Amino acid sequence: MQIRHLRIERFRGIELLDWRINGDVICLVGRGDSTKSTVIEAIELTLSPRWDYLFDDSDFYDANTAFPIVITATVGQLPDSLRADNKFGLEIRGWSQADGIRDEPIEGDETVLSIRLKVDSSLEPEWTVINDRNPEGRTISYRDRQLLGVIMLSPFIDRHLTWNTGTVLFRLSGDLNSLRGILAEAGRAARAALTCEAVPVLTEAASRAQELAKGLGVAPRKSYRPALDIHRVNIGQGAISLHDGEIPLRRAGLGTRRLLTFALQREVAKSGGITLVDEIEHGLEPHRIRSLVRSLRPDKSRGQVIMTTHSPVAIQELAVSCVRIVRSSEGITKILEVPDSLQGVVRGASEAILGRKVIVCEGKTEIGFCRALDQFWSQRQGKEAFAYIGVVPIAPQEGGGTSRAPQYAIDIRRLGYSVCFLGDSDRELKPDPPAMHSEGIRVLLWADRMSIEDRVVRDLTWEGVIAVVAIAVEEKNEQSVIDAIKLRLGPGHRFPRGEFRTWQDSLELRNAIGSAAKSAGWFKRINSGEHMGEVVCQYIDRIATTDLAQKILQLREWIDVND
Repeated sequence: MQIRHLRIERFRGIELLDWRINGDVICLVGRGDSTKSTVIEAIELTLSPRWDYLFDDSDFYDANTAFPIVITATVGQLPDSLRADNKFGLEIRGWSQADGIRDEPIEGDETVLSIRLKVDSSLEPEWTVINDRNPEGRTISYRDRQLLGVIMLSPFIDRHLTWNTGTVLFRLSGDLNSLRGILAEAGRAARAALTCEAVPVLTEAASRAQELAKGLGVAPRKSYRPALDIHRVNIGQGAISLHDGEIPLRRAGLGTRRLLTFALQREVAKSGGITLVDEIEHGLEPHRIRSLVRSLRPDKSRGQVIMTTHSPVAIQELAVSCVRIVRSSEGITKILEVPDSLQGVVRGASEAILGRKVIVCEGKTEIGFCRALDQFWSQRQGKEAFAYIGVVPIAPQEGGGTSRAPQYAIDIRRLGYSVCFLGDSDRELKPDPPAMHSEGIRVLLWADRMSIEDRVVRDLTWEGVIAVVAIAVEEKNEQSVIDAIKLRLGPGHRFPRGEFRTWQDSLELRNAIGSAAKSAGWFKRINSGEHMGEVVCQYIDRIATTDLAQKILQLREWIDVND
C-alpha cells in the first residue's frame, strides 16, 4: 500500500494541509510545532484499524467544534479484497502523479480509494470511502482498514510485543482463531490454581468476613473463600507476550524494544503495508540510528514508510529524495521536497535542515569565522547563542564555494528558511547578489572586491595582523609563511627584516599578507578560520568603523530579527 494524497482539515494545529505524496521512504523534518507529528497521527487515525480513540475538543483546530475534523487519505497499491465489487469496487478512483486524483479513472491511472475520517461536535468518528459520485461515502469497518497494514511505531510500542489484535506479532502469526479456545481454558486453569491451601492468609480473612457478615444478618449461600474473579482475570491474546528466556521483552531497553518491533513490522510489511514512525531516533544510539535508517532503503515490495526525526544522524543516512521539510504558518501546513542540489547539505550539514536560520558561507574559512563570532557574542556580550536561536553556518560540501554557494542559498531559502549569504566580493557570483536579494536573502559581501582574508588583514589593528600571521606560522611554519608573503610583495618592494613580530605596518605589506593568506590557504579549514575569527573578536572594539566590523554588526542584526 502507498498513500498518494493526504488532505487534513481542522485537526489540532492544522487548519489545512493538502499534500501530494511521492516516495516509498519519506522523512518529515521541521522545527518544533511544525505539525509533523500531527501529520503522522492523522494518517494513523484515518487508516489504522483503531476505533477506540477518544476525541475531545482539543483535537479540533483552535478547539472550535463548529467545524468538523476531516482527514482524507487516498491510498494506492490496494489489496484485491478491497477492490472487489462487493467491497469498494464501485468507489474506485484514478490516480496520476502528474494530474492527481481523477474521480473516473482513465487508462494508465493507478487504482485508488479515498478514505475519510470525519469527527463533528458529537466527537463520534466516522470512517467512510468517498468519491465525487458518492460524497457522503460508504462506511469502511476497522476490519477492512486492517487490510491496509498500517502500524504506528511511537515511543509507546510495548503492545506490539504481545499477541493482541492489530499488533505486529498478531499479524505475523496468521490465523489465531484456534488460540481463543486455548486461552479460555488457560484462564479457567489459573482460577483453579488459587486454592484455599495456597493462600492461608487470604482464607483466614475470608472466614472472618463471613463471620462479620453473619452478625449483620448476611448469610452466605455456601462459604466465603478467596478466588480469582472471572470478570477481573481474563487471559486474552494480549496476555501472551514475547519473552527472552524467562524475561518478557517489555523489560528490555527502549532501544532494543523499538528495533525489535520495527524488525517485526518490516517483516509484516513485505506484503506492502504502511509504517508510520514518530521520532525514529527515540531511545537509540547514533550507530543504531544509522543501521535502522539504512535498512529503510526504498523497496516497493515492502510498502511505504513515513517517519519524523530531529536527529542529524538520521538525516545524514537518507537520500535527499526522502527528505521533506514541514512548514506551518497560521494553520496552513506545507510539506516541501528538497531539491537534488542540496544532497551535500543533507549529508554534510544536516544540522541546517533542522535549524531556523542558515548562514550560507563560501567555504570552511567563513564557517570557522562564524563559530568564533558565536562564542564571542554569547560568552562575552551575553547574546543568544546560535544553538538557542537555531542558526547554522554551512558551506557547499563539494568544493567550488564561489560557484555553488549562491545557488545553495537560493535553494535553501525556497524551503522556507531565513538565509544570509556571507561571501567574498573579489569574484563574480552567479546567481548574483540582486538575484539573491529578490529571493529574500540577506547578502553580506566585503567591500572593495576583497576576500575575507584580505578584509581581515586590511581592517585589523597592526597588532591584530601580527596575531593573524602568528596563527599561520604556528600551523604552516615560519619560512613557508615568509616565502608566501615575499612572493606577493613583489620585486619592487623590500621585504622587512627581522622576526615577523617586529615588522612595521604598511599598506603594501598588509596587501601581501592578505593575498598570501588566501592563495596559500592559511585559513581554509574550519578550526583555522575560527582562530582568525577569535583574533578579530579580540580587537573588534578598536575597529568599529571599518567595513569588517560593520558587516559583522549587520550579520548579528540579521540573526536577532525574529522572522
